[in-house]
Amino acid sequence: MPFAVNAVDAARVYFEDDGGEGTPVVVLGGFLDPVDLVRRSPIASALHTLPEEFRLVFIDHRGHGRSDKPHGAEAYGMRLRVADIVGVLDELRIERAHFVGLSWGGRLALGIGEHAPERVLSLVVVGQHPYEIDPDGPLARAVGEALGVSQERGIEPLVEAFEAIAGRYPEPVRDAYLACDAAAMRAAWSAAMSEGAVSGNLSDWRVRCLICVAADDVDFYEQARGAAAEILGAEFVSIEGTNHLGMDTAPVDPAWPAILRTLRGQVLNATCCWGSGGCTASLSSGEERQGLIRRAARSWAAGLGLLR
Repeated sequence: MPFAVNAVDAARVYFEDDGGEGTPVVVLGGFLDPVDLVRRSPIASALHTLPEEFRLVFIDHRGHGRSDKPHGAEAYGMRLRVADIVGVLDELRIERAHFVGLSWGGRLALGIGEHAPERVLSLVVVGQHPYEIDPDGPLARAVGEALGVSQERGIEPLVEAFEAIAGRYPEPVRDAYLACDAAAMRAAWSAAMSEGAVSGNLSDWRVRCLICVAADDVDFYEQARGAAAEILGAEFVSIEGTNHLGMDTAPVDPAWPAILRTLRGQVLNATCCWGSGGCTASLSSGEERQGLIRRAARSWAAGLGLLR
């Protein structure tokens, strides 16, 4: 099986490379999700239809799937998690890649934007933000409470907490979640809750970025919108009619045009609200658009690579 080794702490990181001549796209799944499930996600399925354009790489987060599963919270610091991904890129001799991060993977994608921007072509962040996670958010509170009893009951309380929101999972999904290492998940969650913000200088970023969030995602929506406003040239897409966990199975169609724009290096200065009728928000004014173009041109001229 293919593994990379983290150059910092020697943790082994499992990955799957679909190969091909397309531009590399690293897909990072959510909390509890092993590569096998991430491959079935709507975004991954859509990307699989464009093998001539995109080379997909799937990575098991540390603590997940076939990757190493340390039980100490210190092993899940953001810099170490970013180093896992850099290790995979180095193993595959990939200099730069696009990163598509779903929930837990979206936070890691933002961490890559902060700590390894030289390896980034673009970031597509789904259902996350880069700020300190609010422990009193409905989903964060449910996860914290479930993991709080996991030492006695294993990972099942967390699966049940998710199912109370999303409905019972199909048996293959449920079985994959129940196979997760509860101690590793406790350590990973503890690290995320104590790490604070991923970045303190989003306005300095020169990374092409798309942030997509469910309109009913109480834990992440407003903060994600704020992050998109801070990051120069970032696009924000709101997905109507679903919540955070619903994004796991929501059709990719509403966000697909924005995802392709990001991966193909096209720039749109817009905040969109997608429902059954498409994008209902207006694009930025001509003056704002021209300002963006001028700033992008200056960044490009300075060698910052905003539009590459």
